[in-house]
Amino acid sequence: MARRIVYTVPLKHMEDQPKWRLVNAAAIIIAVAAVVYCIHLIYEPVIAPVLSVIPPFAIAFVIAFLLDPAVDWLQRHGFSRGMGVAVVGLAFLVVFVLAGALLLPKMVEQAGGLARNFQHYVDVVQQQTNGFLAARQPLLTRFHLPTTTAGWTTRYSTQLETFGGSGLAMLSAGLSAVASRLIWLIIIPMATFILLKDLDYIKAKIVHLTPDRHKARLIAMSSAVGSVFGKYVRGMMAVALLYSVVASIILSLFGLPYALIIGALAGLFYLVPYLGNIVIVGMAVTTVLVQNPQGGATAGILALILLVQSMIVFDLIITPRVAGGSVGVHPVLALFSLVLGAQMFGVVGMILAVPVVASIQVALGQMYPSINEQIRTRGKGEKAKVDGREVDGR
Repeated sequence: MARRIVYTVPLKHMEDQPKWRLVNAAAIIIAVAAVVYCIHLIYEPVIAPVLSVIPPFAIAFVIAFLLDPAVDWLQRHGFSRGMGVAVVGLAFLVVFVLAGALLLPKMVEQAGGLARNFQHYVDVVQQQTNGFLAARQPLLTRFHLPTTTAGWTTRYSTQLETFGGSGLAMLSAGLSAVASRLIWLIIIPMATFILLKDLDYIKAKIVHLTPDRHKARLIAMSSAVGSVFGKYVRGMMAVALLYSVVASIILSLFGLPYALIIGALAGLFYLVPYLGNIVIVGMAVTTVLVQNPQGGATAGILALILLVQSMIVFDLIITPRVAGGSVGVHPVLALFSLVLGAQMFGVVGMILAVPVVASIQVALGQMYPSINEQIRTRGKGEKAKVDGREVDGR
């Protein structure tokens, strides 16, 4: 007859479990603190230089990823991978050169006009500011504040000099950064060509090196992420180009002298969710008022037309059909990603922030399917529901 062995846990061991939990928690906290401290030590000599090198290669990877479907289409029609890359690269270069030849002279002309008239625009702004201050003279006098721009300049000259010095320093740093990144014009095309040629091999190599038990999940996750990121970015590039054309036409009809430059910037800022519309309307209204200080009504009409173009024509009609609509990122998370992207990579970071976060969200959804479950919060006297199933939310 087989004996039954019963294992018992000593009472003293059970009483010591909370103490061991505290020890484990303390060990984890110490380990995390040690890792953070090590990262802090090696950030300047190691991590910072690596981060400064990544952007051009990241841009090249994104461009290669966006052009890869065109190369795959050529391969399905009998082209070799190398020949397909050459054809797509040549077509991309021809389009870029033609667009530059057609648009660049006009943009240079408008930029030159803006530089020549800059002092005039400064004088107009100063006159408008003096008028604004004069209309509120009693209120300013009550609080012992200057009533003219000259008075503000005299009283706060030290602060203005400091601000001006900071502005010049920032401008100098910006120009130095642009000059130092001219090498990107060589790195990005070369890296794009190499990555585009070997992209299928790189993907196959990653799958090959993945353990067998994770290969199916990796393929599904990469397919989902690639679909979301690629479709959104390709679609939004087309939308931004169309938006620039429409905005330039509208601004030209209103007689703005720098319609092409402002329209191009409008298309770029349209790619920035939430904040883009504010910047676009602000640029247009400011330009109208500088050109014609009495043009408040014209500025208001133009602002209304641009808002209708952005929030109704494009946001509700064109963008959903071209870019596939929303990428499913919560508005607060989208705003956080915009700020973080701007802090890390400037305007490019703001543009790519939302699709990158959406891709991470899709990847996490593949790893943890419960993330994608739809939850409906309960009302009074109702039970909460997860994917249609009632759950106890107490």
